Amino acid sequence: MRVSVVIPVYNAAGFVRRAVESALEQEQTVQVVLVEDDSTDGSLAVCRRLESQYESVILVRHSDGGNHGAGASRNLGIQRSDAPFVAFLDADDFFLKGRFSMAQELLESNDGIDGVYEAIGVHCQDDESRRKWDEKGHGKLTTMHERIPPEKLCDALIEYRLGYFSLDGLVVRRSSFWKKDPFFEELRLHQDTAMTIQLAYYAKLVPGRLKEPVTMRRVHSGNRYLSSSNLHLTTMKMWDTLFTWSLRERLPKGRIANIFRNALYFRLLAGTGRFSGNRPSPTVLPGLLWRTVCHPHLTILALREHRRRRGLSRN
Repeated sequence: MRVSVVIPVYNAAGFVRRAVESALEQEQTVQVVLVEDDSTDGSLAVCRRLESQYESVILVRHSDGGNHGAGASRNLGIQRSDAPFVAFLDADDFFLKGRFSMAQELLESNDGIDGVYEAIGVHCQDDESRRKWDEKGHGKLTTMHERIPPEKLCDALIEYRLGYFSLDGLVVRRSSFWKKDPFFEELRLHQDTAMTIQLAYYAKLVPGRLKEPVTMRRVHSGNRYLSSSNLHLTTMKMWDTLFTWSLRERLPKGRIANIFRNALYFRLLAGTGRFSGNRPSPTVLPGLLWRTVCHPHLTILALREHRRRRGLSRN
């Protein structure tokens, strides 16, 4: 199996070498695509040294040399990749030994499989990072808690049940991407989550190792996820974007209703600041009423699903 590993790089000068070398340690890696996104910390110089040191590492930048975000950088990396399979790695994370061994076994034994997702672990740089990570309620593994049939995976991800998987734990056939730029470039956060939901709809994804990590997520003070001032607002934007996509693609009504429910829920949380400890954004609340007026049938379905879930949680 030949894999191109796409690594978007932004202000990761102290980490990117470890990421690249962990990818090159895998026998399946034939190419590492570094997409430097106008860093301000010397990352570009580190990337240039890595490109000159390793024949299989290529460095690319956006045509205007500017900062376009992780989504646009991953899209560019996919375009510049040339292996039949694509894997992703954040510049501050690193692969573990044998990262692709089970994925290779599954993908080479069944041409009908488009991709394999596996668990990733967490490596906290210091006690403060560990404290912040634990405050978010995250465990030691990012994984799916059950082995879900491919045809049910999209619904499980939309419904926020049975866990989720990270891009760092995914390897996929390059041909399975449904368009040239599969990542929503307008989303500066959560575009990776949006892409995995879409990919689960378009492609056949199967689980690999779910109880042991194949990659380590490095948690440190520079993580955007830990420092975001309003994750509810950025999550709301992701679900709004997915709702537009679901209508355009004419997804089954139940899936559209669940996406709509999530969009309403996070709009409410973002508007009130409830449960987050972040300041409320009341300007988003009028949109809540507007959406319910424009989509009364979906609102009814969303409320029914909300009541069903509350009933399940009580039981």
